[in-house]
Amino acid sequence: MKRFKNSIYVGLPIFLIFAVSIVLHASWVEQFDSFFQGLVRSVSGLQNLMLKITVLAAPKLDLVWMLLIAVILWLKKRRPLAISLVVTLVSADAVGFIVKHIVQRARPVQHLAIDDGFSFPSGHTLGMGIIVIWIIMVMLPRVMENKTHRIWIDTLLIIWLIIVMCSRIYVFAHYPSDVCGSVALALTWVGAVELIIYPILNRYWRLDYK
Repeated sequence: MKRFKNSIYVGLPIFLIFAVSIVLHASWVEQFDSFFQGLVRSVSGLQNLMLKITVLAAPKLDLVWMLLIAVILWLKKRRPLAISLVVTLVSADAVGFIVKHIVQRARPVQHLAIDDGFSFPSGHTLGMGIIVIWIIMVMLPRVMENKTHRIWIDTLLIIWLIIVMCSRIYVFAHYPSDVCGSVALALTWVGAVELIIYPILNRYWRLDYK
């Protein structure tokens, strides 16, 4: 259980720093966004590719990935994991919606018409962040004993999450601080939900979290 506590210790302060700084219009956030937006956009000609990536990470499609993973886990008699994933992603989407309407940050002026609503946090990044971090922190340690294989899968998943983050910046759907804050929120939420849901699930299934 220590890793879940550590995820909160790391994720929550970072998320709060971004959220509060955005609300207060801190100058460092503008500099942060300007630098990383320029860095991501330094490679031209990727608009169509980035749009396809952002579709794969859309919140509605995240629910499809969630259900697919949950059904497989349920059929494999890994029902606590299936319940954990569903609860984590659905509740995170709700929290993300609430935070959006508290912070009320406008999107970059260049954003596409399809991207409406508030900018912080990024729903695409939050949803994919939840799935990626949950797989790395919750599922793989319980279903895969080979640590080398886990490291390779963890690395690929992290690279995919970074690509999703970059795609949202590239198409001007979000600022860099939006996607970074979203990952911090996802890290926090995965840890928090596991700490809350563990004693409940442990009443019905013998769990072996450490």
